[in-house]
Amino acid sequence: MNKDNIKPYIIDEEKEQRLWETAVFVFDSSALLDFYFLPKKTREKIYEEIFTNLVDRLWLPFHVEYEFLKNRKGVIPKPVKEKYEPLKEKINAIRNSLAKEIKKRVDEISRETIKDDKHPHIEQTEIEKIKTEIEKFEKEVKSFEENILKRISTTEKEILEMKSNDDILEALENSFNVGREFTYDEVISITEEGKHRYEFKIPPGYGDLQQREKKGTQIFGDLIIWKQILEFSKEKKMPVIFITNDIKKDDDWCYLDKSATEDRILAPREELIKEIKDHSNVEFWMYNLPQFLFKANKYLEAKFSPQTIQNITQFLNTKDIKGDYLRFKCDSCGKIHSYHKSEFNLDFDCIESSERSMGPENHYEATEVFDCDCGNQITANFEVWEYPVGVHNYDSLTLEGGEILESFYFTIDFFEDDYEPDYTACDECSGNREGMGNIVHFWSELELENEYDTENENSKYDKVVSGNCEWCNSLHIRCPKCDSINPLPETEFDKPKECEGGCGLIFLVDTSDDHDHLGEFSLKLIDHRKEECQSCGDEFINVDSADMCKECERKYGEE
Repeated sequence: MNKDNIKPYIIDEEKEQRLWETAVFVFDSSALLDFYFLPKKTREKIYEEIFTNLVDRLWLPFHVEYEFLKNRKGVIPKPVKEKYEPLKEKINAIRNSLAKEIKKRVDEISRETIKDDKHPHIEQTEIEKIKTEIEKFEKEVKSFEENILKRISTTEKEILEMKSNDDILEALENSFNVGREFTYDEVISITEEGKHRYEFKIPPGYGDLQQREKKGTQIFGDLIIWKQILEFSKEKKMPVIFITNDIKKDDDWCYLDKSATEDRILAPREELIKEIKDHSNVEFWMYNLPQFLFKANKYLEAKFSPQTIQNITQFLNTKDIKGDYLRFKCDSCGKIHSYHKSEFNLDFDCIESSERSMGPENHYEATEVFDCDCGNQITANFEVWEYPVGVHNYDSLTLEGGEILESFYFTIDFFEDDYEPDYTACDECSGNREGMGNIVHFWSELELENEYDTENENSKYDKVVSGNCEWCNSLHIRCPKCDSINPLPETEFDKPKECEGGCGLIFLVDTSDDHDHLGEFSLKLIDHRKEECQSCGDEFINVDSADMCKECERKYGEE
């Protein structure tokens, strides 16, 4: 036995040092496209501290260049949509969710204590003082919102301007050499080989076989890239370090470090190491982008802070690369199961906590069980790691009894308050003469007649928690989408009312069937797309920004 035979498949400090001194660095399109999610300062630091130190050792396969150029314009606006738009929603909700609730509580205390001839009574000076402070706070919050939203708008504009003024594209043009384009016949030959490789899960790229959006030769894109790497490495006789962030597809490039709480490459698949060794007689290793930056600190004397690397790691672990469904195949009968993310109400429990350099790391878990028609029971384990406190650092979904084909993004609201008061003060009255009695207890559930079709995400809401004021009997409901309280007094019955929480839901208390005036009503959730046809006057769901319903459009077309 020769113990040295294992050396090509493992890495130690001596080998890694040698690779960083001699290897060519090859980037996948996934790593390059993720540059658009990095702050400009971080990108410039990469150009200055890494690219300039790897002159003539940065190379792109032609197919990587093609994928990057094809996808860059679609990726550029994604930080706006995926990062800044949700942030703006949170900022817009600050005043409604915080100041309004505090003011309501203080007003309630004031009403209950204002009379000096009955207990409980409290001198109102301090209460009036806090009311004044609340008003100041509301103004400060409003100013904060305006300033932050203005800065976000500036950043969004800078991001979108990259379509025509792209520093990433310029840096790649200046720093990278690009390989030759394969002929169509060469690509077809690769797909023929790919059929065999993918059937037996020989890397790379067989994970793309399950991605429904990929068709034709796109399915074999990773294999085409690999073949171009093989050709280049044989020609140049240089070892290869491959940087990719596309590492979640059934180990079809590499093994992940299962002991880590974030996605981290442990080692390339041994088939790839063997293939490039036999084909080109060179060494091969892989990193994802955070690992690459971490190693650059060591071997290129770059100066990326641990926080910067942690932020990039967090982004890679949480970026929106998943769909809206959990799709899996039963291990016993092969049946494909599909569940929309709205069908899940994941109840996470913290199962483990440990101390790390930036505080505790908390591990949460939720479980869902599915029964296949064949009798096989399939268990899905959803896991989330919080580190540092309040940050979604990593997530994992594993299946027992089935094979995952597609999954959706899931997380936890780490700052959610488990306590929800079951009462509030009425927004429509001040109670009796003593300012008391206007309490709304949320003890009931109302059926919600939902007008949305099943394809709309709002179709899942079928009930609301409700209550009536003990003094004026005004109806109040808790919005099932944003949890805000909405008063619905009789004066607003039979009129659409938009949720006060700003989530976009529209409610309607319908009394059209209350012919005997017995107080009967139904609560409806109005499809916000409903409009009146300009031709026949009937209501229709307007999904195409049209002026008339489909039937009238058809009649008009026939005329």
